[in-house]
Amino acid sequence: MVLDKLNNSNMYYVLNDKFENAFEFIKKATKENLPVGKYEIDGDNLYGLVQEYTTKLEEEGKFEGHRKYIDIQYIISGIEIIETVNISKAIANTEYNEIKDIEFYENNEKGCRHILEAEEYAILYPEDIHKPGMSINNKQTNVKKIVVKVKI
Repeated sequence: MVLDKLNNSNMYYVLNDKFENAFEFIKKATKENLPVGKYEIDGDNLYGLVQEYTTKLEEEGKFEGHRKYIDIQYIISGIEIIETVNISKAIANTEYNEIKDIEFYENNEKGCRHILEAEEYAILYPEDIHKPGMSINNKQTNVKKIVVKVKI
């Protein structure tokens, strides 16, 4: 997992040959204030999701994981907690949905909590089970976020 600010994104281009295009989409989407929706960047190899939502209370959150995609979750506006745990310490409580590339996991007391604010992002690999969109101190706020899905 990586946590950083958008102005440092070029340091991570070496980690994956699709990261440069992913971050260019994030910059463009932010600058153009793209509306909520799904945006094709390179077919199913790379696509972006612009989302708006109200953060969840702790008990409403679910840990999730993906097998086919790396997530780059970038906060345009707002603030949230994203909790992470390594897959080796997570227990699945649903079957893997291959079509949606998602599996849900039990809430885990061993998770690490990270605060993400505007202009910050998390790069989440398949081993990074995550619970995004959580409220800070159970105070719900509005968030606008871009999630770029990077096929591995």
